[in-house]
This record gives sequence, structure tokens and C-alpha cells, in this order.
Amino acid sequence: MTAFLYHFHGLGGFDFSAMAPDDLKNVQDLAAQRDLEILPTVYLRREALPRLRDTVQAFSELSAAGDVPNIAGFAIEGPLLGPDGGIPRRGKWYPTAEEWTQLTALGPMGLKYVVMAPDAADLDESVGDGLSFAELLGRFYDNGVRIGVGHYHRDNPHRSARRLEEVLDHLHQHYESSPFLVLTDHLYNDMPRNFVHAWRSAAALERRPDELASVMAPRWTRDTLTDLLGPVPAAMLNAALDDRLMPCLNFDGRHVDLALCRRTVDYLGTDRLIALTDHIEVDTMAGEPLTQDAHSGLRLRDDGAVAAGSSDYPTQRANMLSIGLDDDQVQQLFYRNPKAAIEFRPTRQTSRV
Repeated sequence: MTAFLYHFHGLGGFDFSAMAPDDLKNVQDLAAQRDLEILPTVYLRREALPRLRDTVQAFSELSAAGDVPNIAGFAIEGPLLGPDGGIPRRGKWYPTAEEWTQLTALGPMGLKYVVMAPDAADLDESVGDGLSFAELLGRFYDNGVRIGVGHYHRDNPHRSARRLEEVLDHLHQHYESSPFLVLTDHLYNDMPRNFVHAWRSAAALERRPDELASVMAPRWTRDTLTDLLGPVPAAMLNAALDDRLMPCLNFDGRHVDLALCRRTVDYLGTDRLIALTDHIEVDTMAGEPLTQDAHSGLRLRDDGAVAAGSSDYPTQRANMLSIGLDDDQVQQLFYRNPKAAIEFRPTRQTSRV
């Protein structure tokens, strides 16, 4: 395979958030034609939960028969997400305990991870019908489904960083530790930051030299990152250095400026990052129409919020080579790391009940 597309929302004419069981073989054929292994990522609307269950069940049966070798499983983005960001509006909602049970039960059938806001609640707080956040995490992990941290709240960055670290502590205390135990959504996007991370218009590009210098000129260290980048991105990068999570980074140059991508690779190394495209190839996602921005190529909601990218693997590979990464590093970021992340299975520590 040329690449493992780990987190993206559509291939060809298919919006994964609207995929039905009958679409699986056609998606498999498209992935095979492009020499890709894929992990479709679904923005889940409440009304689409029954269809998702049917699709994942059908995938499980086809996978057992060897009929979908290029599809590695599924991921879900949401529904427990922060209030900001360009997600489809109906992709954010609060499941009941029964709906959470239906989602956790998809793990043995092929659901690999769920993106959720780690700062949505304290661990002992309820996330629905008295189910605590800690209990929900345990139900997912015991069924082989991991959390992908992302889509943070923006009102209290220090609280968000604290809650992230508490989630990491909790999971690494109860499950065998690994850098793949906790995954992430795309780094720097949809989180509170102290810096500008992307310049997406001609007017914004005029400010780029000064704004980029303010974050690139200082040396990145554990001690400087909180002031330089903000509590949340600092907590994520330092947790990656400690092998407590595996961050993902978009190399389309529009979600995150390529100079910042290069600095991040230099800080973490290619063994501690996964490249993702976060793209879709049609102008709709989870039932919501999108428009493609003429300048940036990003796909936008009707309010201008960025909903997804449009840059596929070949485009992002070319970007990575343009900033000095070599073919082996690209393969590490776009194939070996995501492949290893998805093949990993969480295991409870035997000393814990």
C-alpha cells in the first residue's frame, strides 16, 4: 500500500457519514484502485446511528470473509465535541446511556476509535443518565475502542489541559501503557492556542511573516511551550514526548502552515506523529452542503467555518517533500505509524479490577 489514510471523511463520490452497507464493496474497490488502506471517519448524527450499526456489522462480516482488505475499520468523530469548530451541526449531540452502549458495542465489529473532547467533563461527572466520563472511557476501551482527543472547549485553556492530563493519567493507570493507547484529532485545529497556526486568505498571508516569526523564532522546549503555544497544544506535544498519546497532523498547508508542520516534526520526530488528510471529495458531509474556498481549497460550512480539507495523499506527500522530509519519513508518517496505531489493542492492566 502507498498510504494508510487514517482520518478522512470521503473517497470518490462517497461521504462516509452517509455510507450504507451496500456501499462497502464500492468503497473497497476505490481504495484498491488507489493503492490505499483506509479507515473511514464518520461524523455521526443521532438519526444515522442505526445505519452506522448496520454498516459496521456488514463490514465485520465482509472483513471476516476477506472481501474488504483495503478497509481497516471505522472511526467516529463525535458526538461528544466542543461547541466550536466546523463540524456538521448535527454531528454534536449528547447520547443517552443506551446510545453510548450501542456505540461501545461496535468495537468488536471494527470501530477503532472515537474522537471526543477530553475536557467535556471531569472524570466523575455524568455524560448521560448518570454514566460518568470515566465509566464511559472504560466501556469503550474494554471493547477495543480508543479515544481520539480533540475538539476542545475554548473558554478555559488551563482547565482543558488539566482534564486532558487527567484522562491520560486515568487510561495509562488502567490499561497497558503505549503511545498508541490514546489517539488524537488533528493537532492545533479546534483547540485554544496562543498563536496563529494558518493563514488562509490573501489578506491573512500579509501578516504571516511577523506572526509566524513569533512562534518559530523562540526555541521549543518543554518549559517554553505552554507560554508559546498555549496549555492544550503544549500538553499534547509533551504527552507525545512521554509516549502517552499519538498526535495527528495535517500537511495540506491550510489546516496548519507547513512551516509549523516542519517544526512539529523536528520537535517530536517522525516516530511520534501520524499524518492525516481530513479530506472529502464531495461537497456534502453528514447531510450538510459544503462549499470549496477558491483560495485555500478547504471545504466550508455556510457560515465559513472549515469543515474538511480537499487535499488527498499525493498532494500532502508533495507538501511533505517540499519541506525537506524524505520518502522514508513520509512512509513513516503516512503508513507505518497509522497502521501500527490501528493494529494496537488496549489491554487492561492485570493488577486492576
